[in-house]
Amino acid sequence: MSAETAASSGIGTAPARLPASLPLTAVLLWAGALLASASPWFGQLDPAAVIASFWTFTDGNYHSVLAHFSWAPRVSMAILIGVGLGLAGAVTQQILGNPLASPTTLGVEAGGQFGVTVATMFFPGLLAFSPDLVAVSGGLLAIGMVIALTWRLGFSPVTVILAGLVITFFLGAVNMAFLLLKGEWLGNLFIWGAGSLVQNNWQPFMELWPRVLVIAVLMLLLMRPLQVMQLGQASASSLGAKVGLVRVLALLLVVLMSATVVSRVGVVAFIGLAAPVLARLLGARTLSERLLWSSLLGGGLLLLADTLAHWASTWGDGSLVPTGTTTALIGGPIILLALQGFRNTHNMPGQASGPAGFLPKRRPVALVSGVLIALLLSSAILSMGWSPGLEGWNWTAVSQWDQAWVWRGPRMLAAVLAGVALGLAGTLIQRMTGNPMGSPEMLGISGGAAMVMVLIVLSGADIGRAGQLGGATLGAAAALGLLTLLARKHNFAGNQLLLGGLALYVFMDAGLRLVMASGGTVASQLLNWMYGSTWLVSEGEALALMALILYICATLVIVVRPLTILPLGEASASSLGLPVGKSRLLLLVLAALLTASATVVIGPLSFVGLIAPHLARVLGQQTVGRQLIVAALAGGLLLGVADYIARVVIFPEQLPAGLLAALVGGVYFLWGLSRHGRA
Repeated sequence: MSAETAASSGIGTAPARLPASLPLTAVLLWAGALLASASPWFGQLDPAAVIASFWTFTDGNYHSVLAHFSWAPRVSMAILIGVGLGLAGAVTQQILGNPLASPTTLGVEAGGQFGVTVATMFFPGLLAFSPDLVAVSGGLLAIGMVIALTWRLGFSPVTVILAGLVITFFLGAVNMAFLLLKGEWLGNLFIWGAGSLVQNNWQPFMELWPRVLVIAVLMLLLMRPLQVMQLGQASASSLGAKVGLVRVLALLLVVLMSATVVSRVGVVAFIGLAAPVLARLLGARTLSERLLWSSLLGGGLLLLADTLAHWASTWGDGSLVPTGTTTALIGGPIILLALQGFRNTHNMPGQASGPAGFLPKRRPVALVSGVLIALLLSSAILSMGWSPGLEGWNWTAVSQWDQAWVWRGPRMLAAVLAGVALGLAGTLIQRMTGNPMGSPEMLGISGGAAMVMVLIVLSGADIGRAGQLGGATLGAAAALGLLTLLARKHNFAGNQLLLGGLALYVFMDAGLRLVMASGGTVASQLLNWMYGSTWLVSEGEALALMALILYICATLVIVVRPLTILPLGEASASSLGLPVGKSRLLLLVLAALLTASATVVIGPLSFVGLIAPHLARVLGQQTVGRQLIVAALAGGLLLGVADYIARVVIFPEQLPAGLLAALVGGVYFLWGLSRHGRA
């Protein structure tokens, strides 16, 4: 047993002295959060009455009654949930040996939200019977999918986090499909889903605290087996620990804790990540120290975040700012902070630096490309000609296509071109990072463009479509610049790029939650763009997109050699005379331009840039040039077909094409990983 392992596990070594910075930080955090939360009441009540509001109120005093039934239960709920999520996060990180693991990054909270959303839409009686049951079911579904995707790789840290992100993307897309189809539920469900701690009595707290207490006690009973597990699976088994059983029980308790919280207040993101990371950075070494201080820091962090959310709700027009939005804003910096603990930054843990072992039979690129082009043309003809109408399905005569083009042509062309761009971008990213889970979504470039769109909507500025496109382009460029600065320290390494992109996505998601919670037509319009509503695209925008993509494609010839050499590893690439850092920067710029060109027109689509390169490999294209060609055609076909189906599947209503592509692509990706393992 190494000294490092022994020290961190606390077994067989003298207890290390706890750094003074840890309790000092906790005291300052709690004192600051409590004072900030109570400060608005000091002008209405004396300090003694403010403190007494936790157990009583003065008859006839409006402010005393309001403090007792609104402020005090809200503070108590924030502390209770923060303590529970902090403890759950520390246990999760201990189980997986992963400093980035948490209920949020593993998709557990997204699963709980998915369960409650489905029950609300289709089984309201079940939700009324037991909200905990449906949330736990959704959380178990999410963690089960993550485990199924990563167990062959030994639950390696970055692999688990990226798999959890894919699950979150997928379940989020399913949630969005339900919510867009049930528009009357939009505002209430988004306010709940964004994590609102607003209270008007003590009943929710009184129902929740016994559940949190029981689950916390059960977690603490597993502390000794969890300590032994840190010695390694072989050593733990030799000491009599049932490693598999302990992991299953601990993960079940984490799901129970997270789902119980989600069922009551919605998604409160990243407290389960931030609290354990801060505890570790401030000097908590043993498991018992991490569990204790993660819980205390979690309570203080959530109370502070809720206070900031309450203050923000009083600014502007008084719109509600959900607490989950403010907690999500701290997730990005925490991820970047925790990334400093990863030594292997160029390859996925558990993944070889060379090409994947799954290599389908090679097929002639001309044959594969010809088939894809034929399918593309067929889908275009079908989209232009065969559509439902007021009198049912009918075929539009070719002589009338010039009229039909106005309504069907630009959106179809934009969808195909965006698919081409994302297919190329995904191939560049996966080749550059040596990571089969790389995609434009993972880089956060599309998130940068989306964040600017969110800010435009929040400001209420009427700048027109051209102004929106320009602003989104600047957002994509800003995200690229920030990502470049973050990755330069590590020579533009693969994992740093991907998880840096994840941090950018977190910021975008927080802004989106803020707008969605307001509900109404503004949120609905923004969501349509966010998930790829091609009906917003004009003919001029589609033609401009085509010109830009053709120009970028002409420059891809110069990157074939770097893309061929980089998967061999940094040492081999350098020995062959390739300037690794400059090559990665060039590839990053091209991938970002391709991503931004698609995003600013039809929104930050999910999974297309992830799936198209996989399809190219499945179709037998292993070399760089051939994979680029086939991935571009596959991406165009995927989005072109998705746009047509989204237009006709629920006629006269429509689904966003990007949302449909995310649903189909997510199913394919999950199936592919479960079948091919490391490939």
